[in-house]
Amino acid sequence: MTKSEKNLQAKRISFSYMTYEKNSGLLGSLHDFVHRRKRAVHAIHDISFSINSGEIVGLLGPNGAGKTTLIKLMTGILPVNEGKIDAFSGINPFEKSSAYLKRIGVMFGQKSQLIWDLPPIDTLIMLREIYQIPKPVFEKRLSFFTKQLAVSEQLQIPVRKLSLGQRIKFELICAIIHYPEILFLDEPTIGIDVSSQSNIYRFLREINKERKMTIILTSHNTKDIVALAQRVIIIAKGEKIFDGTPNALISEHASQQIIEVTTDSPIEPLPIDLIELGDCHYQFLSNDSAQLPIALAHILSLKRRDGDLDEILVGLFSKLEGKK
Repeated sequence: MTKSEKNLQAKRISFSYMTYEKNSGLLGSLHDFVHRRKRAVHAIHDISFSINSGEIVGLLGPNGAGKTTLIKLMTGILPVNEGKIDAFSGINPFEKSSAYLKRIGVMFGQKSQLIWDLPPIDTLIMLREIYQIPKPVFEKRLSFFTKQLAVSEQLQIPVRKLSLGQRIKFELICAIIHYPEILFLDEPTIGIDVSSQSNIYRFLREINKERKMTIILTSHNTKDIVALAQRVIIIAKGEKIFDGTPNALISEHASQQIIEVTTDSPIEPLPIDLIELGDCHYQFLSNDSAQLPIALAHILSLKRRDGDLDEILVGLFSKLEGKK
């Protein structure tokens, strides 16, 4: 499969679900028993994109933006309400056909497929049977994966006795033991140390390069995106607001430098464009035409610098929150 071929295409997809509002207290519960109030939540709205074979794409957005829901739509866990997801030129993920499931790998950082009281090798042997991997091939892959991720000595240790970093690495091995063409990672480095993160980054870059494996990941850790993603899609309130390279995202906001301000007293109410960093310490994005959102008489110090990806996203998400 060449890089120009599409692994996934989303065409104007939308997804919503119904939830219920609940009143507090006994009387509220009795009222809800008779008159339940429904509320529609629009998690994904009219999103389109295509992902080529071999791309590493990062999905970014604030909490509740719809990132995990989008992953669930692409993996077939949830059906789209409107639009269409087309995988490998003709497959609908929600049909859950073996032709699709055998070609994808999925890892959710907060959900485990490892069996808590058994060693990782038992889960991996089960996956070997599920994916019908020949034993010599399986053993060669497993040896390579565990060596690269430095967990060879933990294969026979019960999962409950492993460190978080070791468990995450075995979760990753479970997701790629069959060498999927698309690997979905939802918060793959959540809660693990810097050394383990670096090890996982190097491993994923190598797998992507050697196997042309498409990787789609969500993360609140921008280090994941900087280290891995060739392209980012930003989602906010269920809508796509950016699709391009990380450098393009930074360049788009490069003219909006970070201004850090220290004031003589707290600013109340806080303007939409201003982000509070600490007591009397604020920052905002600025360009040449922007007006200072603070009276000069209250400024004790002012510092201008270019923003990094973290700061650009903080500013972007804060503005979106202010538009609610």
